Amino acid sequence: MAGGVTAARQLDAAHAEFIQGGVSVIVASRNAARVPDAVRGCGCRVSRDRRRVTVLVDRGRAGTLLDDVAGNGMIAVVFSQPSTHRTIQLKGADAVLVAARPADRTLVATHREDWIAELMRIGYSREFAEAFWGPLPASLAAVAFTPTAAFQQTPGPAAGQPLER
Repeated sequence: MAGGVTAARQLDAAHAEFIQGGVSVIVASRNAARVPDAVRGCGCRVSRDRRRVTVLVDRGRAGTLLDDVAGNGMIAVVFSQPSTHRTIQLKGADAVLVAARPADRTLVATHREDWIAELMRIGYSREFAEAFWGPLPASLAAVAFTPTAAFQQTPGPAAGQPLER
């Protein structure tokens, strides 16, 4: 895709660091009838070569989304930092369910704490942030994909533009 991240290009280090930080993660897909589904992600990890992204979701809340991904491989993930509204969106067409790793539980706990700290920086109480994020999931699902498009979604004149490297 012109201007976006293609399968042949990797995320740059700054974008990889951003999406693995204390950001809000929203994972979406659609079914064969093009009906969308979205769930809150619990964090993500980026491969060492920065060509694959794996998003983690609470399996108990993501049944329909996981069915949609398994059925068509389509995924869109939005990563947004509450304090700045900095937001990027990644899209992929090869999403697959993969086994969650034992270390992913620690990754999710760290993501939750980073996200809570992010909300506290902008004036929310710890109690509110914890309640908003919710408890740690009992069971994790992992969805891996190759970003084929990446967009700047921070509100403003550049929203919707391909993400610059």
